[in-house]
Amino acid sequence: MPRSKLFSTLFVALLVGAALWYIWMIASAKLELGGDSPDEQQVGAVKDTRLRAMSSYCTGVTVTPQGTWLVARLEREARELEPSAGVLDLDALVYGQPKQPNEAEESGTFAGLFSRADKETTFISHLDAQGQFQLVAHVSGSACMVASPDGTSVFLLTGLRRPETANTHDPDQTVVFRTDDQGQRWTWLTKGWFPEAESLAWSLAPYFHGSNEVWAAGTPDAVDEDSDEEKPTAVSTGVFYSADRGANSASIMAPESLLVSAKYAHGKRPDVTDWGTNTDEHGEIQTNVLQLDAQTAHIWVSQRFWGAHPDGVSDNIAINVTTRARLQAKAGQWQVVEVQRDDKLFVSKLIQNDAGRVIGLIDQGDRGREVVAELDTAALTWTTMGDLPSVFAPLASQTQVRGDNLWLGQNTLLINTTSDHHPPRWLYWWSDANISADGVFYSKDWGRSWQHLAIDGYLGILGFQPAQDRVFWANGNWYDNNDGRIYSYGLR
Repeated sequence: MPRSKLFSTLFVALLVGAALWYIWMIASAKLELGGDSPDEQQVGAVKDTRLRAMSSYCTGVTVTPQGTWLVARLEREARELEPSAGVLDLDALVYGQPKQPNEAEESGTFAGLFSRADKETTFISHLDAQGQFQLVAHVSGSACMVASPDGTSVFLLTGLRRPETANTHDPDQTVVFRTDDQGQRWTWLTKGWFPEAESLAWSLAPYFHGSNEVWAAGTPDAVDEDSDEEKPTAVSTGVFYSADRGANSASIMAPESLLVSAKYAHGKRPDVTDWGTNTDEHGEIQTNVLQLDAQTAHIWVSQRFWGAHPDGVSDNIAINVTTRARLQAKAGQWQVVEVQRDDKLFVSKLIQNDAGRVIGLIDQGDRGREVVAELDTAALTWTTMGDLPSVFAPLASQTQVRGDNLWLGQNTLLINTTSDHHPPRWLYWWSDANISADGVFYSKDWGRSWQHLAIDGYLGILGFQPAQDRVFWANGNWYDNNDGRIYSYGLR
């Protein structure tokens, strides 16, 4: 064969090979092919796959030293699953009888608009000694489960509205239930559970430090710096603390607001003239709390302000501001003793394991792109561990965490990401194209490198057990797979 023809053949073969490789990378990411299956085990099973129905928040497996729970949610009424007589109807605990459909659902012009949401039901199951998840209770609407670290107290944070006959002096928070006997009896907490932090109970994201200390974060109070009125001497940080599992809670106050106005952020980039926030607004707000020991804790209040790039072509610019308050416990009360500000930091999430390691999702740039970082709890400095993993790697993509799906175990880090890949214009020349795909990954070196797991990237993770580094999953959702079993992978 002539040398020129050989080179031509090799060149064509390389092009075909590159094209096939590219197609495989896109197809495998989109179809979620491959992934590791380390130490696969069966956890338990449900009698009806609808009892493992996953939603985008609050559903899945919760493991405590006392037992294993499963929360499912369906857009239908409880009676359609024909629960047995021993299953508790938590609506009746509040209303004295099962909650009745409202008038909009029964008849009228707007019936169709409300029927879907009104029929939503959350189902609570508990794993028995035979490996079966037994339905123990159900409640209308959305509900999230929170357990104390020792598992002796379990809270169900619902969206169930208080009855009109409720005490008007009680807080206007949706209903919270508590059980201290693994679901045999439930108590409605009529005084609420951190009601000042969040009126919609299932939106609470409580943070336990030990078995009894609990923190909950709402939105910090703002102060109008341009007002002629006298400035308050104590301003709520939006963070609340309880030493008794939320039975009683107190607001953490600061000498000044932990929020800055958009005017402050705009001053950091005077070349940006088109902002997404007015000068008196406060942008995106995210609060994180970390208790280090019995005497020391920290609050991070992060804000992000978006503006159009001055060149009018490039992506929008993000201005990050994080205000950190150091707390000390004095005479049984937490007090703010120091406030510092970082004008380039945004902390999306903080998590800590039992060994004291703290991992966060942070952004220190101007594009709103997060990285995995470790916090030095002594120096309070960040070390970037790595970028977020992408199912398209090594192809270029933009990646973000799905919701707040980041978990920290004793030896591993687990994350659920969604990525967008833009095919090159020479391949898709007639328009801009975007391909999205989700993935689940774990890391044994705290985010420096990642391994892909064989779990559906969308609603695939049912839960995580940090003490054992085990992730829970099922084969598809209830409507696309009849497998009633729930599995786990060991990530150590």
